[in-house]
Amino acid sequence: MKRRVTALGTTVLSLAALLGFAPTASASVPTCTTGQQVSVGGYGTWVPVSSTGSVDCVMGQQSGFNTGTYDLQVSLRRCNGANGLAEDGYYGPATAQAVRDFQARMGISVDGVYGPQTRRAMYWNANTYPQTICNKF
Repeated sequence: MKRRVTALGTTVLSLAALLGFAPTASASVPTCTTGQQVSVGGYGTWVPVSSTGSVDCVMGQQSGFNTGTYDLQVSLRRCNGANGLAEDGYYGPATAQAVRDFQARMGISVDGVYGPQTRRAMYWNANTYPQTICNKF
């Protein structure tokens, strides 16, 4: 019986990963729930941060609607090739797929979750739209 339960648990986790509901790296890592303005050369943009202001945060489909997701969507669409992505603040299937596409292009682990590795690879809009200039932070 124990073996059957373990196999079922493994199957559920594998299915969750395929659907973009993979568990985050650690339960102690906060969720990105808001945005924080950063400046580069006199221009500013917003990046996802936790409620305490930390950029060491994660987001995935379980994050739902929040300002951090909106900031991620802006960067994905305007600076990172996700041209058709809506900027609606909801981390749904379309945002998860845009993150997976970005991760694949960057050659990093593909899981659809915005976390430290994805953040390090992300280019952020550091100018005003439509004169987008994306900088790596």
